[in-house]
Amino acid sequence: MSDEENRGTLFIENDDDFLNELSEYLDVLSNPVRLKILKYIEKEPHDVREISYEVGVSYENTKKHIQKLHLAGIIRKETGVSSRKSKGIHPVWKYSIMPGGIEAVFRNLQVFSEINLAPDNAFIGERIQNLKKRLSDDVSGDTPLLFIVGGPDDGKAYPLDKPVMRIGRSDGNSTYVPKDGDVVFPDFYGAVSRISKPHCTLYDEGGSWYIEDKSSTGGTYINGELIEKEIRHRINDGDIIELSTGARSGKIVVSYPEE
Repeated sequence: MSDEENRGTLFIENDDDFLNELSEYLDVLSNPVRLKILKYIEKEPHDVREISYEVGVSYENTKKHIQKLHLAGIIRKETGVSSRKSKGIHPVWKYSIMPGGIEAVFRNLQVFSEINLAPDNAFIGERIQNLKKRLSDDVSGDTPLLFIVGGPDDGKAYPLDKPVMRIGRSDGNSTYVPKDGDVVFPDFYGAVSRISKPHCTLYDEGGSWYIEDKSSTGGTYINGELIEKEIRHRINDGDIIELSTGARSGKIVVSYPEE
């Protein structure tokens, strides 16, 4: 296999404990009822009875599904009040998706998909790809996503839904106001050029996305390779974009919906 083919792939020993925990993680997410629950609570929190009615599963089984998702760190619970009934209202637990929860799942699946598994564990790779497709279809729709990896914005997602999207660091006290669609890193990512410059720009060209470094100081890397400035380079599903290098750099994972 060439260096080009190896790039971005994680080669590990197939540790049984790791593979068992990975299989359990995939079990939590691959259940179709749990995917329906995630879709239902995506926009606003709901209590168990509301969720049970929506997904068509008994109250007790719904509680079990919710517990699995909660233990996996994908959803959270907070106090609320029930819908008004003949007996009035009462306190309930309401469940919603954890901020960055779905994004973190996609990021994990992307990392898992890059693991070089032994032939006798190839079925796990197939499960990862199938789950990634189902999540794309059932939860996130058909919009490509950018996931920030590392730092205070770890797990934050930006949909690629504008024809031109600029990427850079917050201008702090500057009077510059970011435009709709800008991907703005906080000041923590000090190696990233400020958004008013910006560091780089994304372009939608007939459904294919390209990135162009706008003569940034730190440079832009795709899968570890420094790209030439002021020239557009195509980005693909699973590509890792790095804005500069070092502790204060910015890292982004690209996720396209499955065909």
